[in-house]
Amino acid sequence: MLIQPILLTHPETAAVVRSKLTLRILPVVTALFVLCFLDRVNLSFAAFDMTNDLRLSPSVYGFGAGVFFWGYLLCEIPAARLVERRSASFWLGSMLIAWGCAATLMGTISTVAEFYVYRVVLGIAEAGFFPGILIYLSRWFPQADRARAVGALAVGLPAANLLGAPVSGWLLAQTWLQLPGWRWVFIVEGIPSVVAGVLVILFLKNRPRQAQWLTREEQEWLETTLAREQSARPVGTGGGIRTYLQGPFLLLVLIWFLDNVGVYGFNLWLPMILRGLSGYSSSAVAFLSAAPFVGALIAAAVVCLSSDRRKERMWHTALPMIIFGSGMGLSVLLHENLWWSLGALSMAALGLTSGTPGFWAIVTSAYAGSIHVAVITSAGALGGMAGPLLVGYLREFRGDFLAGLAALSFCVILAGCLILVWCRLGWPTKPPS
Repeated sequence: MLIQPILLTHPETAAVVRSKLTLRILPVVTALFVLCFLDRVNLSFAAFDMTNDLRLSPSVYGFGAGVFFWGYLLCEIPAARLVERRSASFWLGSMLIAWGCAATLMGTISTVAEFYVYRVVLGIAEAGFFPGILIYLSRWFPQADRARAVGALAVGLPAANLLGAPVSGWLLAQTWLQLPGWRWVFIVEGIPSVVAGVLVILFLKNRPRQAQWLTREEQEWLETTLAREQSARPVGTGGGIRTYLQGPFLLLVLIWFLDNVGVYGFNLWLPMILRGLSGYSSSAVAFLSAAPFVGALIAAAVVCLSSDRRKERMWHTALPMIIFGSGMGLSVLLHENLWWSLGALSMAALGLTSGTPGFWAIVTSAYAGSIHVAVITSAGALGGMAGPLLVGYLREFRGDFLAGLAALSFCVILAGCLILVWCRLGWPTKPPS
């Protein structure tokens, strides 16, 4: 007797597919983003010893930290188009290998020029990864689940700091082969990205129809759902250049710029700020730097899940930004006491990336195509360039970090307020039911 296959109903299919995507795709994307951010932020842990050895001023360090985004801006849109039109697994894996090699080479620098050049090369290597991952996720996750999917991006930065802080703290204390510890921070922490890149090329699936862990029915349901949502997007199809000049889109560009001024200004200077407040050794400060990111990791996960459960984006995006900026501002007022200041910086870290899922859920629900994503992320790259440079110049001019923290605070609070303004314009902030 033949046994007929059991056909799942629509709700059952959706639930099964959602569960499989959560188990199969999200852990991989999260791990890749941890590696991506680790190769960006390890500079902050190596900064104090490196700047002393190479005699770098605060403004030179700030410029070098931000110059990473020159390469990012130069190649981001072309790289995103490659991911969109070609094999995502091949190009994402190639980026991982390239930036792992570039990060490792940072351990060989001996001049300011080499510092700048290798940071630009690292930016070129990473350029298409962020928009590429967003495009990749849009091929797997329906809009209703996208904030949860993009949540992998939000936990990447705090997770990279939590992982990087103790590892970097230990490496800073090593002098293998008579090389200072800061060089080993770069050399050792770049290698996992190279290994991961090879694995991505070999094993990452590009689209649902290639996934053997989905049944034929599940593949068809998922691809049909995604195609229907793609065709129904209200903005970004047929508008040409006008799409990029509309007020709501330009406002999102400005918001992401301001938020990234704060994110990278805060993250790439935090160990140096704590070193100035505490007077501890570089190795001890690296361990201390992990403290703010414990709460940041939890907040990113909680806000992401809450946004997905409530199907709400505006407050889940704006409030974290405002908390982030307020914490930095509070740390300025409490700077005379290390532990109170650390508490304020930990408060700031709660909002560091927890608004990211809501923001990108708004963007990807309202705008179709890789160019919209790449333009907004390019604005973020400009913010990432401006933030560390701003703090460095103000540190050199004022002799402390207070003015820099105040400036970052203003930028991020303004970004949170502008999210509220954008949503008042009536553009989509909720996924379809």
